[in-house]
Amino acid sequence: MPLCCYAAMQLVLRRPITILLLLTVTVIIAALTMSVTGKSYSKVDPIPFEDLRHLAHRLEHKPMATTTLSIIILPVIGNMLLFLPWGFLMFITLYGVERPTVQTYVLTILLGISFSSAIEAVQYFLPSRVADVNDIIWNSTGTLIGAILGHARLRLRFEFE
Repeated sequence: MPLCCYAAMQLVLRRPITILLLLTVTVIIAALTMSVTGKSYSKVDPIPFEDLRHLAHRLEHKPMATTTLSIIILPVIGNMLLFLPWGFLMFITLYGVERPTVQTYVLTILLGISFSSAIEAVQYFLPSRVADVNDIIWNSTGTLIGAILGHARLRLRFEFE
């Protein structure tokens, strides 16, 4: 089989699998963010980076217990890790020779912000959830990191012998 036909066949087979994985990750993210319940103390948290300000304020006044530190930091890390595979798969799905790389990054990030904003909008109407602008920020950061890793994955090739 000529190399050009093999490459075209490989591209055709890879895209649907990538799209299927992207849809699966999207459903998992939506299910996870909607199913987690907890006590909501407010309906919306509109202050950007309030979690980091709270952490800095606590650290400058006295040492902080590890459990308190983890209560503040783990949601930030969790939000980034939740959207990292989504950004990775979205970048790979959108990337192509006909689209500039910068445009692929912009589309991936805008779609990540839109998806995260939609989740927060739905959470606003759920009694056990809080709509938080910080979640959008950290989810978008995870999307960006995923896109960078997706781009790096497309640029790097490993051969095993």
